[in-house]
Amino acid sequence: MPSSSVDETPRTAVQQVFVARQPIFDVQDTRVAYELLYRATREATHAHEGAPSQTLLCGDTALHSMLSIGLERLTGGTTAFVNMTEAHLLGGLYKIFEPRTVVLELLETVDGTPEVVAACEAAVAAGYTLALDDYDGRASLAVLLPFATIVTVDVLNRDLHALAPMIRGLLGRGLVVLAERVESREVLATAREIGCTLFQGYVYSRPETLDGRTVNVHQAAVFQIMALLNKPETPEAALDEAFRSHPSLSLSLLRMVNSASFGGRGVDSIPYALRVVGREVLSRWMLVMLAVSVSSRSAVAHEAVLQALVRGRFCELITARSATGDPGARFLVGLLSRMDALLGLPMDQVLDRLPVSDEVRAALLERTGIHAPTLRLADAYQNGEWAVVDALGGDAALSGLYAESVLWAHDRLSPETPS
Repeated sequence: MPSSSVDETPRTAVQQVFVARQPIFDVQDTRVAYELLYRATREATHAHEGAPSQTLLCGDTALHSMLSIGLERLTGGTTAFVNMTEAHLLGGLYKIFEPRTVVLELLETVDGTPEVVAACEAAVAAGYTLALDDYDGRASLAVLLPFATIVTVDVLNRDLHALAPMIRGLLGRGLVVLAERVESREVLATAREIGCTLFQGYVYSRPETLDGRTVNVHQAAVFQIMALLNKPETPEAALDEAFRSHPSLSLSLLRMVNSASFGGRGVDSIPYALRVVGREVLSRWMLVMLAVSVSSRSAVAHEAVLQALVRGRFCELITARSATGDPGARFLVGLLSRMDALLGLPMDQVLDRLPVSDEVRAALLERTGIHAPTLRLADAYQNGEWAVVDALGGDAALSGLYAESVLWAHDRLSPETPS
């Protein structure tokens, strides 16, 4: 993972940082943590000319920025892996976090000097968990292993069987090994075989991880109703009959209309509920329901749905802030951009089932047209591709919008929240 040198950015720049997250899974495919990716925005970098080019913002600015955004908002209460430079460690800057909420991930540039060893000892004594990032087995890190609980190993384009002796040595010390940049199911299986028990990578975002299942009856009903909703000539009676044919959808509609967000109206009639909600809002709600219907398959599916909801809401908020374009259409593009993975279907087959515009199709199938730049910006931000974020004009406000999107997505998947 990337590293950087000390940056004495004053506390006044505390909001000028990008913060995103990537999930970490265990051997049961349960999401157990998020790694937080963070970096200075262009504004913060330009304010301190002469600082070296860097992917991580050093000093306390980035860490305090995560607190100002809200660690709970970013992780939903899950453990956060936070990258630590040598400056962070020696300066004790990690103390702004509660020990139980974070894993301090020492970057690969941190070496086993006497000062670092003393700082690691102090951090562990204070109750913090340490991880060594991108461990390569070099001798100078041996003195740090007694203080670590987790060691991460980059497995991208590596011969995992050649790594097995090193990993066995780490396991023999009682350490947990996290395989990062896992790109395929085959690599995931081999990483498990040689003893890794935590995993991170693109494999958890690909369609095949959700088993390529066919659309079930519930999802087919959602597709059908969305098609009806998007035809102005569809009479209310036809929509009423479509909902009545699927009691679970009827119940969900009534729950939504009677929720606090709609004023708790006491509505018990499907036709009245349809008039209260309106077709546009209902169509959006149905799309969210389509995504949420996948989340119960597995923890991986749940996380994929969560990321899809985050992306949809993020695209919507970016558009609303810029006041250029249709926020509702951008929400649709963002959420649908992950629907192939959620349903295990090619994107063209997903879109054939939905009444979407040519502009939406162009964005999703060709990454062209009026919606494509916003989708690319949201995608790059979620993946921590900061150079792309810069090139697309991303600014410091994105972190707040992203955190708001994460919170919104968690709420949508909450059992207490109508979808």
